[in-house]
Amino acid sequence: MQSIDDLASVITELEPADQRALLDKVAQLNFQKGLHDLAAKFRARLAREEQLDLAREQVWTELGRFRRQIVEHDYPA
Repeated sequence: MQSIDDLASVITELEPADQRALLDKVAQLNFQKGLHDLAAKFRARLAREEQLDLAREQVWTELGRFRRQIVEHDYPA
């Protein structure tokens, strides 16, 4: 945990513009990691359902169906 405290100290010594740039970069990297993790979960789901070899158009169709399921579950009418 000490390294986190050391890193925080270094960050607080940065100029405000550099701190903002750092936070933007961290946000971007977290977003990219989230997309990568989502893609891995979707590939795993396709593998479980034995649909990993689907054509690109079918994958997009399934991804749309998956998205609609999430919306219906998380945002009921």
